[in-house]
Amino acid sequence: MRRQPLILGTSLLVALLAGLALFAPLLAPAPPTQQVLREGLQGPSLDHPFGQDRFGRDVFSRVLFGGRVSLLVAVVAVGISLTVGVLIGAAAGACGGWVDEAAMRLVDILQAFPGILLAIALAAILGPSLTNVILALSIIGWVGYARLARGQVLVVREAEFVAAATALGAGPGRLLFQHLLPNILGPIVVVRLFSDEGENGEVDGIETTH
Repeated sequence: MRRQPLILGTSLLVALLAGLALFAPLLAPAPPTQQVLREGLQGPSLDHPFGQDRFGRDVFSRVLFGGRVSLLVAVVAVGISLTVGVLIGAAAGACGGWVDEAAMRLVDILQAFPGILLAIALAAILGPSLTNVILALSIIGWVGYARLARGQVLVVREAEFVAAATALGAGPGRLLFQHLLPNILGPIVVVRLFSDEGENGEVDGIETTH
């Protein structure tokens, strides 16, 4: 990170924002739902750094507590999407045949819809709750990880150490969890963090569909 000041700076900024959200109860100058109607729409001050909304609620407090919700949704949704997507994609690439075909057709169907609109529709169908929002985002989010995992597995499974493990009698489960998954997680994390996936399934010029 010392050689990449941009990565270091953004990492520190993310850590700072996450820390502010985690310690919101200690840092907030007032409860986020406390209303003081006579002080509505007041500007920034020492007591209220971001001012107050029309109901007199402290905006800085509401931002801090809102950050806790956003952080929770982001971490849980990405964690679920990563786990499900990598397992499905890796299994599809390792097994091949009808398993691979079925998984990739499901991915194609989900990617035919605009992701954010489908997530909003799912959240509306399931009902207004934080759990349903996380579930809706996870149902859509795993698709990109699955495609990347499958593409990485198709490359790694041709390596000599995989052939050696197969010759020594390693079964499909052992190959997947002990040899393939550990060698594809690094590239998947790097690509998803520092690359933008295009509409046609290309990531930095790498075709990830078939």
